[in-house]
Amino acid sequence: MVPVRLRLDHMEFSSRLLCWHPSRDTLVAFAAGGLCVGLSLAMIPAKNTLWLSIIIRDFGQILLGVLFPMAYIRLRGESFSDFGFSFRKWRLFLPINLILGAALLLMFLSESPPPEGFRFETGVLWRAAFVFCALFFELVFFYGFLRTLFERSFGIVPAIFLTAFFYALHHAGFQPEYGKLLFVGLMYATVYRLGNSALLIFPFFLGVGGEYDVLIQSKAVSPILFPVARTLYLFPLLLFLVFKFSFRQRMPPGR
Repeated sequence: MVPVRLRLDHMEFSSRLLCWHPSRDTLVAFAAGGLCVGLSLAMIPAKNTLWLSIIIRDFGQILLGVLFPMAYIRLRGESFSDFGFSFRKWRLFLPINLILGAALLLMFLSESPPPEGFRFETGVLWRAAFVFCALFFELVFFYGFLRTLFERSFGIVPAIFLTAFFYALHHAGFQPEYGKLLFVGLMYATVYRLGNSALLIFPFFLGVGGEYDVLIQSKAVSPILFPVARTLYLFPLLLFLVFKFSFRQRMPPGR
């Protein structure tokens, strides 16, 4: 006979993989994900009006996509660590993050090396800085916020797939490579969930993947216009949001 404790552990594990507990959080997750995709779709007709396209991307997606999750978590009285935003086990997770990032970089260099004559000049570095701001938004909004809300409603496995689905679709207005991006979303969401920590993918693993794809690999991504000006207002505003919501005060100390 199977011991009762073992059977209970198995049932508990199964219920974490798949469950059905829809709630108000479920509606919030679908609404937020749908709005993010809708904003990206709005960028398609807005491409002929550069300032409108930039406003949608920078303020509608990136800044609002960080502000809303942080405000929602704070207003609900929840801990940021429940969404993976903490320094818990950083001595273990950061080295894993670095190793994964290095392995991904080696794979990229082998399969799709930079074009001849490619240099990390000033313009490239500014575009990289803008991409980093966008990656921070993706970390917070998709892998931390949406995935956690979906997991509470449907379990770990459906949450990972739903997160990857919304992540891929939110590129509609500037990088419509849905098949590749769906796989990327599954990869990052899975690794994030293994330790329920942002430190498993950010900054190295997610950074290498996002930066290399946008700057070198992708043939479908839209050009990054005015990266200097956009980075100069996005980066300090993102920092302000982090400190505004007392990220560092609410994080448990590293262990």
